Amino acid sequence: MDLKSNKKLGNDFEKEFAKILANEGYWVTMLTPKTHIGSQPADLIAVKDNKAILVDCKTCNNYLFPLSRIEQNQIEASKKYFKCGNTEYYIAIKYEEDIYVIPIDTIDFEEKSIDLRLQKKWR
Repeated sequence: MDLKSNKKLGNDFEKEFAKILANEGYWVTMLTPKTHIGSQPADLIAVKDNKAILVDCKTCNNYLFPLSRIEQNQIEASKKYFKCGNTEYYIAIKYEEDIYVIPIDTIDFEEKSIDLRLQKKWR
């Protein structure tokens, strides 16, 4: 798969997951990368009942999601996000038709991948 097709898959999944959250009553906005600031830490911000969550959306073409796909700036942003008193930052992974939503603070970055077969599917 070429890079353009992969980017389109990712963008489509971001929109799909934003719509899912909106249908569940969240106010959702998609983040746009700011090249002068650095890479974006997440793709979506969703707020419901005065509680914000960050979500980074990823697509995967097999059940082993490589942790190298989570950028260092996202890991560092999550640390700062939690330090500011926030509690929910997720990596949403779409594999085939299934979606897995994994709290970033539960990921062991010493591992090489996440085995999606061991994860709970989104609703």
